Amino acid sequence: MRKQTHLRLHRQRGQALVETALMMWVIITVVFFVFELGWLMYTYSVLADAANEGVRYAIVHSGGDNRVRVSVTYTYIPALPQFITAPTMHSFAEGRMVAQ
Repeated sequence: MRKQTHLRLHRQRGQALVETALMMWVIITVVFFVFELGWLMYTYSVLADAANEGVRYAIVHSGGDNRVRVSVTYTYIPALPQFITAPTMHSFAEGRMVAQ
């Protein structure tokens, strides 16, 4: 009985190593895409803030009643474009304001 248990443990010695190696690829891929999505959201946030600042500047320095529209575009290139199907993404932000 003891010999069968020892034999079973001997055959399964590398099982945990193989499972860990297989799951590490999945975990690293998920973490990478989470970081990539975070960078994309940060880029959009910066673009939106830039558009709003442009609108504020135009309203303050125009001196009259007007409508202001500022559009900001940026081509976002991922950190590892060979692993993402769309290598470039176009980000767009817009700010509008009416001064009266």
